[in-house]
Amino acid sequence: MSEVGDASIESRTIAEVQASTRFLLDSFKSKMADLKVCGPEIRALLKFGVDLSAASSTAREFFGSDVADYIAIDGTDSVDQQLDLIVFYVGAFAYGGKVKFSPEGVYVGDPKATEVDLSVSAAVPLSEEDAAEVFGQKRESGVEVDAERLPTALMHLAEYYLAYKGVSRPGGPRIVLLDRTLAGDVGHLVWSTRDFIRAKLCVLEGLVTPAGVVTAFDLELVRMLLPNRQLSQPAPRSQLLKFAAVMELFGGEALTSEELIARTRADRGWLGRLDEDLRKLDDQFGIFETTSPSFRLKPGVAGYWDRVLSAALDVSGHIFDPRGGHPLRIAKGDRQVWVKADDLDFLVLVFIRALTRSAWADRVLPIGFVKDTNAFEFVNSVIPILEAAGLKKSNRKFPNFNSDKMLLQTNSVANAGEVPTPWHTSDMDAAFRTTAPKPDASLGRGQARVNGAFENVIYQERVYVKTYIQLWSSRSTPSVRSHVFTYDRPVYPGFDHWDEVLLFNRDGPVDGTISPVLHFERGSPLTNMCMALLSEMGKEVVPEALGHNYPLFLADKKAKAILEETRQAYLGAVAIEMAKSDLDQQVLFSRRFRDYRSQIEGKRKS
Repeated sequence: MSEVGDASIESRTIAEVQASTRFLLDSFKSKMADLKVCGPEIRALLKFGVDLSAASSTAREFFGSDVADYIAIDGTDSVDQQLDLIVFYVGAFAYGGKVKFSPEGVYVGDPKATEVDLSVSAAVPLSEEDAAEVFGQKRESGVEVDAERLPTALMHLAEYYLAYKGVSRPGGPRIVLLDRTLAGDVGHLVWSTRDFIRAKLCVLEGLVTPAGVVTAFDLELVRMLLPNRQLSQPAPRSQLLKFAAVMELFGGEALTSEELIARTRADRGWLGRLDEDLRKLDDQFGIFETTSPSFRLKPGVAGYWDRVLSAALDVSGHIFDPRGGHPLRIAKGDRQVWVKADDLDFLVLVFIRALTRSAWADRVLPIGFVKDTNAFEFVNSVIPILEAAGLKKSNRKFPNFNSDKMLLQTNSVANAGEVPTPWHTSDMDAAFRTTAPKPDASLGRGQARVNGAFENVIYQERVYVKTYIQLWSSRSTPSVRSHVFTYDRPVYPGFDHWDEVLLFNRDGPVDGTISPVLHFERGSPLTNMCMALLSEMGKEVVPEALGHNYPLFLADKKAKAILEETRQAYLGAVAIEMAKSDLDQQVLFSRRFRDYRSQIEGKRKS
């Protein structure tokens, strides 16, 4: 092509980029102008300030003391190539200290690196052939290997495994800070592991534990059942009803479908579906001694949790302390099997369940603190539901941003003088993430109609609540402020309420009701306590941590520092073992053509 042609392409490209940039900037300026008009309405959705005296009182009620230990956990991962071997490294590390709540303020002790038993790591070498088996995903064109899938799953497991190890030991911390979203991780994993468990492919199935052999139905119960009678968990509706019914059978009684409907307080319209669902469970898992005219579970089903948790601890313990073996190879009967990426996902779900159970049983407070999110349920679901229920009137439509965080962040800058920090939104049930508001003028105040966002399935309510927060702004220049973050935590009876809005959902023959947590007209004392804690932890005058969370910031720095220290060591160890091997290593040079071409092109350019 001629130089004139090259210049023409270059000038056209520059003109197109300039025009596109002007369009985006003009669009954003228009949204900023709209926000200045909508500012008062957005302000009405926010709660400002912290009541320190109330926070101190709540801490004494919740923890039994105004002093509590905390840990902050973060992880890291890396992927390296050594000839035909892929070497993965993951680690999770904790900083901890004490926090004291008083009517005058919250005092957070200097975060310190915790002892060795509150850190886990693993270096995992795999051949490309084994990688396809361990974390390859089947596609129409063959097996697709995403090198990031395994370390990501391992890192998530490291963080949750470490968190559970911390709270389950005697005198363990009462506050756990994680750089994760509890509700988001559970919501994803419950469905992503469904077919895997039902196909009976999980490595945990068949493992022998002190409580017995892990069955496929044990795994299915862990996937779906998180019992808490004070929170009416699981809710007796839709896809959850059969698990609520199974829980009623744990005592060994034989009950008919009608008796189970009465015991669970479900709508009688579910009677036919419940009977059918229980029979399907028996066809798939063989769990009942009798199914007609009543259902009786086989002995031992009620011990499902002890079996699965024990197996999960054994497998995870091996991954992070293989004692000379391969981290992802475990003994199962008389053979060695791989722990695959899907297994790791299920192990993550097990430890989130375990952490939530500890939260309810022992008054532990796990907080999932998230830096960046593209969620939009606050604008797309919560606000329309508040309007439909008559709890909020709206005179203007908010400008269209692609996430809740972007709307709240931009508003806090555009209307900085009217948005003092710290502030938080109303707490909203994680179930709102899966609801789609539907108009229904026949309903009264405090009521609204919804559909499930996908196939009319709505996530289990009254398990986790989520809140958007902003913790810091400059006194001299209010528009200079920290990012909007979000955190979620478990729902706690006595500290949270679910009587502000009643949702109706038409599901087959039943017009079911859902009572989600929503703290709009009345706040939660626990949210006030969390805001007091997080505000204090966000005051450290380090630019990267200001308005974020200093202990999590330190845990992240520690994780990255340890990775840099150990990376060359474990890669060197792999190289030494390869050099010592009598294997004809020419076979290890058969890398992908794409990698080979990139290497040659790189050398040519240099």
